[in-house]
Amino acid sequence: MKNHIGLRIKEFRLGAGLTQEALAQKTGIPYTTLIKVESGAIKNPSIKVITSIARTLGVPIEALANHEGIVKTTEGRDSIAKILDDVYATLKDSGGEVFISGVDERKFLETDKNAITAHIERLSKAGIKERLLARDGDSFFFAGSQSIYRWVPENLFNPTPIYVYGEKVAMIVWGPYQQVIIIQNPILADAYRKQFLFIWEHAKIPPSKKVSEDERKRLEQAIIKRFGGRVSSITDKDKKIFRDLLVAENVETYANSFYYLGQAANGTGEQKLGLKFFDGEMLAPIGIFNRASLGGGWHFHIIHPIGNFDVKKITTLAKGMLELSGNPVFVKKVSAEQRKKLLNAGFSQVEAYPWHAQAIEEDDTFPEQVLNIEQTITNAEGPGKRDLKDKYQRFISKYGKEITAQDLSEANQKNAIEIVKKFFEYLEIKELHISQPTDYDNIIHHPPLGKNGRTYFSQVLYLKNRPIAFFAAEPISKDSVGLFANITLHQEIPYLSEYLIVYVCKLLKQAGHKFLNLGGSETGGLFQFKNKFSPAGYNKMHWVVYKFS
Repeated sequence: MKNHIGLRIKEFRLGAGLTQEALAQKTGIPYTTLIKVESGAIKNPSIKVITSIARTLGVPIEALANHEGIVKTTEGRDSIAKILDDVYATLKDSGGEVFISGVDERKFLETDKNAITAHIERLSKAGIKERLLARDGDSFFFAGSQSIYRWVPENLFNPTPIYVYGEKVAMIVWGPYQQVIIIQNPILADAYRKQFLFIWEHAKIPPSKKVSEDERKRLEQAIIKRFGGRVSSITDKDKKIFRDLLVAENVETYANSFYYLGQAANGTGEQKLGLKFFDGEMLAPIGIFNRASLGGGWHFHIIHPIGNFDVKKITTLAKGMLELSGNPVFVKKVSAEQRKKLLNAGFSQVEAYPWHAQAIEEDDTFPEQVLNIEQTITNAEGPGKRDLKDKYQRFISKYGKEITAQDLSEANQKNAIEIVKKFFEYLEIKELHISQPTDYDNIIHHPPLGKNGRTYFSQVLYLKNRPIAFFAAEPISKDSVGLFANITLHQEIPYLSEYLIVYVCKLLKQAGHKFLNLGGSETGGLFQFKNKFSPAGYNKMHWVVYKFS
């Protein structure tokens, strides 16, 4: 071999004016070992030997490694991004699989969440598969659908991640400034690949659904434990606390509602109404959601804090959530002034980590639209806006005499659920996946404190005894009401959605209310639909995100 690694070491040593004895002394490598390396007797010296010689000579390690065993090292925060880039560059054209052992996703996400999220997306597009070995019982799985996890016993788990891909083996050494070592050597890669596959065949297959449920449950229990009695489940017993604090709010946002807060935080807690932070002064509902649009993983949501808005408390809460989940924490439905205070305290604009690529702030991507109830009725029944009037009158002329309504009670909850189910079947056909049927469970089963038709409004509409729509509304201020469910089978019955909103306005007018808040919108299409009712005003609420800097 004319240009083996020993000859290159010799060239750089002579260029530095060092004898073999001097180089051996400076590196701490035995003199006899250095002689054998330079002569070629030792063809593949250890990484430790190569690294020590390269540092002493002041040259990159790549300058010494030979073509049969190219070694690259990098240190620092961006080292994770570099190994991911190398995996993609190596396999994007040829395809294949990546074998990764020693996986603890929390460490990866803490180091470089953005690089990992982007990497998962490009692997999926390129059809590159991953197999990952994690510690037995670890249910924090972040990677996408192209990734498969298995568990190895605790006593056999090596916390040093090792990648095997193509003709390469890469290792990550965690530390204050983590180090990545990439070795290109087909023989070494084959040996590590065989070892990985042997372990893979004997590893435990995690129950995927249980893993997801367990991780959410773990986060729920962990946040309750972390904050003691200040974080607990939201239950029906809390309705008075919510009512009293919401009544005291001096704003007219869509979020000033037990209906909304229970819906926005649902899925966790004793009654699936979410969790809450409450210390006697500030009340903040808490949700835990898995957002596939963000690459997967569970994200904490702090939802419209009410009472004494305390930035320090929100920051402490968000910091604890970030440490527990490894994922950025959303704070949603805050005013412009509250948003400014949170940004000054170290939170980031939601654009730095959007809820969804097309819906950056979920239902606050487009502003809340507020209808003047009297004007809306005039637009539909009198000399008002033609588009709305035409649709409303067409519905009335065809179905008006056959429509009946019943207050939503236990007797017709099943009908409301059936309407939601059919509505979402239609959404699946339209390939819209922003919300899900379970988002309405709390609205159907857990109304606010008070009486239907007075302190809240909720009905099921029937066409010839067939359930076709249901709605739920709740006062959010002295003269304003929020509409929190407007679910219709409009795909089967034209203009039913237009009719229902006008119907709700007429109901609220009789109860003495002046304004109806339709809420914000995730999509431009939904915003335009609401705009046909000629809103009297708009109200923009905001999101911020707490993430690793």
